[in-house]
Amino acid sequence: MPAQQRDSSIERVTLVLLDLLALFLAANLAFDLRYHLDWAGVFPELVREGPAPWGALYQALPYMLLGWFVIFATFGLYRSGLRRRMEVSLLIKAQAVAFGALFALAFFYRGFSYSRLAALFLVPLSFLGTLGFRYLYRLAKEQLLKMPVVRERVLVFGRTDGTRGLIERLNRADNPYDLVGMLGREGEEPIEGTSHLGNLQELGRILTRQRVDRVLMISSTLSRDELMDAMDTCYRHRVRWGVVPDLYDLLVDRLQMENMVGVPVMGPSGSNITGLNLVAKRLVDLLVAGMLTVVLSPLLLSIWALVRLSSKGPTLFVQERVGRGGKTFRFYKFRTMWANGSDRSHRQLMEKMIQEGSAGDVDAKGPVFKMKKDPRITPIGRWLRRFSLDELPQLFNVLKGDMSLVGPRPAIPYEVSNYRDRHRRRLETLPGITGLWQVSGRNRLSFEEMVELDIYYLENWTPGLDTRIFFKTIAAVLLSRGY
Repeated sequence: MPAQQRDSSIERVTLVLLDLLALFLAANLAFDLRYHLDWAGVFPELVREGPAPWGALYQALPYMLLGWFVIFATFGLYRSGLRRRMEVSLLIKAQAVAFGALFALAFFYRGFSYSRLAALFLVPLSFLGTLGFRYLYRLAKEQLLKMPVVRERVLVFGRTDGTRGLIERLNRADNPYDLVGMLGREGEEPIEGTSHLGNLQELGRILTRQRVDRVLMISSTLSRDELMDAMDTCYRHRVRWGVVPDLYDLLVDRLQMENMVGVPVMGPSGSNITGLNLVAKRLVDLLVAGMLTVVLSPLLLSIWALVRLSSKGPTLFVQERVGRGGKTFRFYKFRTMWANGSDRSHRQLMEKMIQEGSAGDVDAKGPVFKMKKDPRITPIGRWLRRFSLDELPQLFNVLKGDMSLVGPRPAIPYEVSNYRDRHRRRLETLPGITGLWQVSGRNRLSFEEMVELDIYYLENWTPGLDTRIFFKTIAAVLLSRGY
């Protein structure tokens, strides 16, 4: 899915929280204005003196917040692609209905007495606060969309009557897309706002020479053979592709239909951890990993001392692993093996698993990269592995940006050398300390099943999925079901 559509779930949640925060702050400010200023001296016949009923306000606030959310959602204020003028119009209508319902309930329900002056302050404060928070969110989103990690570089092939409109939409500043250029037929004039890079036969050369994230093809301008050749070229260069379909193409149900700048596009399902989703996931990683590092620092120091004193060799095991996009990084663990141990047996195991599709040790309790009854493990190391405490230094990998808390397990370079093209989809996101396959079967799974789980995770990622995996991992650790 394109960045805008992928991010819609996070955007909706963010807007809900901002709207509720605006109402909460507006209610508190309205009470401050009503009861902390001497209105009784100004309007003695209309305003009564007395203490602020904060208790009554906070009893009513949960119901007000729930009611605001239901009404705003009913008016469609959380749907994606909402124009600003329409958003303001819907906000006015939704606020009017919400306050009308609030005053009606307060009139018929005598159990709660409210200040009319406080309610008078609440109406504009709530509207201005909601509008202001939404404006700040749009402003922050526009700045985020300018970050290179969020933007997607697009190459377009084909020219129809609607191509000019597509180019104009891709070039809009509020879209997370950078138009690389266009491919066309011989003799075609370039469209204003883009550059003509060549014809379809030059696609491979262009993908080799410059970074392209997606090739977007106008299906009505391509023959079936040309379309298949273009798709094969994209797969060979590991570049995503999409098709702007004809009516006939809409009948195809094996591909995913997307909405890209208002244009229907078909293509294979891609990673959902891109754009603002990637930024949100990274922020959560930094926050949680930072907190865990501080809280677990006494435990980290204790394990460091145990490993240091129990056997000769370095305290940390540092190894080269393959991360996002095939880039290697230094991977940290507490050393659990005798120094200078050979990895020959592990290499042979992984080669057999990848090439033959076999599972790990069926009776093992560790993951596919841990061998059952491994003679290389020290007594302290065996205890650390049982509770997965040897993995704790990877919190520093998360803070460095090499890893995420949740994701596919980080592969060793000699494993990746045995990968087929499809297996490399595991490298489309940051590897994780834990992941979906770790809580779904571990060594009972074959390598192909592990890859399927990783691809499912990539294509269906949500903050909720990460949260479930994280807490399942904690339960496994506490029950000493080390993975």
